[in-house]
Amino acid sequence: MQRESQFERQALASLRAQIPVRDLPGVRIRAIKTQPEDAFDVRFELQSGKRRIVVLGEFKSAVPLKLLEDIAPWIRRMKSLRPGVSFALICPALSPRAQTYCIEQGIDFIDLAGNISINVPGEFTLQRVGMRTNDRTGESASAVFPNVFSGRYSRILRVLLEKPRAWTLTEISKELAVETDKIAKAFSTQTLQFAISLGAISKTLSSLDEQLWVRRQGSSIIVPEPRRLLVEWAEKYKDRYRWRLRSSFETPNPLGSTLADINSGLRSIIRGPYAFTAAAAASDAPFVDLDRIDIYVLPSRNEPKLRQLDGRPGSDMAPGLRFLYPYDEGVFLYARMDTSVPRVSNIQTYLDLYARGGRDLKQADYLLENAIAARWKTA
Repeated sequence: MQRESQFERQALASLRAQIPVRDLPGVRIRAIKTQPEDAFDVRFELQSGKRRIVVLGEFKSAVPLKLLEDIAPWIRRMKSLRPGVSFALICPALSPRAQTYCIEQGIDFIDLAGNISINVPGEFTLQRVGMRTNDRTGESASAVFPNVFSGRYSRILRVLLEKPRAWTLTEISKELAVETDKIAKAFSTQTLQFAISLGAISKTLSSLDEQLWVRRQGSSIIVPEPRRLLVEWAEKYKDRYRWRLRSSFETPNPLGSTLADINSGLRSIIRGPYAFTAAAAASDAPFVDLDRIDIYVLPSRNEPKLRQLDGRPGSDMAPGLRFLYPYDEGVFLYARMDTSVPRVSNIQTYLDLYARGGRDLKQADYLLENAIAARWKTA
């Protein structure tokens, strides 16, 4: 309640100062009235040139997509009862995804970052989107839920996208335990632990539900649009990937020109898990250019030995090597050991190709369409 009251004061001050419509020529907010007889939080007139419209606004300090889904039928009913009036959400900031959802569902909104969409058919239309803010968006402002695209929480996404079916909380927990055992046997090590607590899984699923990335079916959840979820994750992943590149290191390649040759040489150097990414997609995305080989390794005593590759003669024709430290051990989840080289999952490969950008974006799209999405269709 205190948070809502604080935001209401901030929002009213912003409306009076014309901040949401700043730099929109001829647009003004007029006749602001709080707690009007209509039982809304605020009533005002929005003027654009010679046109004016009454806006009845509701203040919301956080606007998860679940809330938007819940209020959409009510908004449509209010619009049908009072066709000449706009019913708008007023919030700190809406994410691009939330803005798109509002426009698709006919929900008017104004945020303090300057994003606005007011549409009264035949009477008034005003829209400006894409304005950014340094504040946390209304979609993610609640501290109750974790960021599902970061750290150990992203392991839940890997399970849901690798095997798209109905999952319960306990089934996800068991799946992570099974995959931990598989990677331990593959590398004869107990270094990697994919398991996370049931509480963390529950919070992650609740966050995904709030943002409409999953749908509940009784005690189970499903991902209705896995492609959209993966692409959204890839967008969030770009900055994390580029940040991690700062701790990566490159060496010449004296081990050979093929992945199999390189892998054979690494076996005698690296103790513990490692996996190829990006270039390893060549089997599913054949046009991947092997000009540099990216390999995930864990921070360990391996680094001095790997850096010694600098002192060994290499071939000018062989691709260079780059060793990456993962942001989370989950990058090894569903690593494929059924080929001549250990390679990360297609999901992780897609994230890395997408983050690299440039020509690798085409390779990411090819991998998504021909390997990942194709398998989703048969699931």
